[in-house]
Amino acid sequence: MILLFKKIQEYIFNYYDNNIAFSKLADFYYLFENIRKIKATNYTFTNFSSSDKIEKIRFLIATQSKGLLLYSNGEIMQLFNKKGFYGITRHNHVFFAFYKTGLHGNIISFKLQNNQAINVKVIITGLSRGVHQIDFIGNNLYVTNTYDNSILIYNNAYKKENIHWRDYNNIIYPNGKLHDGRKSNNYNHFNSIFQYREKLYLIAHNETKKTKRKSEVYTIETKNPTTLKKEIINGSNCHNIYIDDKTKIYCKSLEGIVSINEQDSISHEGIFTRGLSVTNTHIIIGGSEIQTNREKRKYTNGYIYIYNLKLQLIQTISISKTQIQEIKMIKNEKTFSNYTEE
Repeated sequence: MILLFKKIQEYIFNYYDNNIAFSKLADFYYLFENIRKIKATNYTFTNFSSSDKIEKIRFLIATQSKGLLLYSNGEIMQLFNKKGFYGITRHNHVFFAFYKTGLHGNIISFKLQNNQAINVKVIITGLSRGVHQIDFIGNNLYVTNTYDNSILIYNNAYKKENIHWRDYNNIIYPNGKLHDGRKSNNYNHFNSIFQYREKLYLIAHNETKKTKRKSEVYTIETKNPTTLKKEIINGSNCHNIYIDDKTKIYCKSLEGIVSINEQDSISHEGIFTRGLSVTNTHIIIGGSEIQTNREKRKYTNGYIYIYNLKLQLIQTISISKTQIQEIKMIKNEKTFSNYTEE
């Protein structure tokens, strides 16, 4: 009976995502979800373990079921306990993050003070629950509207508050609009975004496990947002991308590998690699135990692997009963498109 209920629930969610999520009806339904306002919890989080070596660093962790966490020098605070956190970015000293509200999602902003979230504001409401990475490019917020195969752009989003998701200033369809939701032949599941030198790089996940299509990197001209190049990469269900003059890093998620300059440089067998942080001193990788049943993923463990630039594993953090979605350093995070040395 429970299994039947779960299957019915999954069917309803998938039908909603494919047929309703971007309609006027969904905008009306979201009004009910929006009644529950988010607020910071700022609780000490103890549901984790760590290897003996403790790095004195601070970073944010977006999780599937444990909310948004802050790792600080060996301790973890749960800043928000809402489920389904994903994209994290920053504009000056203000952080922004996406979280699910149910069948939809919001983007919030907050500041950090004494390892606690303060000045919490809702910036964008009523988004699809399929949003993945978000990032500021200049003053404009780019949002991977993953289930719609599009990128939403909100100009000067750092100044705004409580705007509806449809109030975007531009929308990019790197591979065309969908005609049958996520069942469409051109659905790419764009999940990761990064700009370097006037070019925007996107990871097309391509749902390799289902479609047998390898993932791709899309290159887009930022000033005139047209797709310049599509590059097939030898990875499945890929996530995250970082590029500079000397380096290209992405996660071959299903293989449990991190590719650096097209070499399989980091490998964690049986782990779904997702979440990437790069600084001048560390490379941090998120990982989750592979579970094909989406409902059972909340019972699997998530991992954070902290490496030095020689690719020596320094510290491993295990967080029970959640998946790791995103990891971002508090300072000197090079995977932010607006990165500047601090």
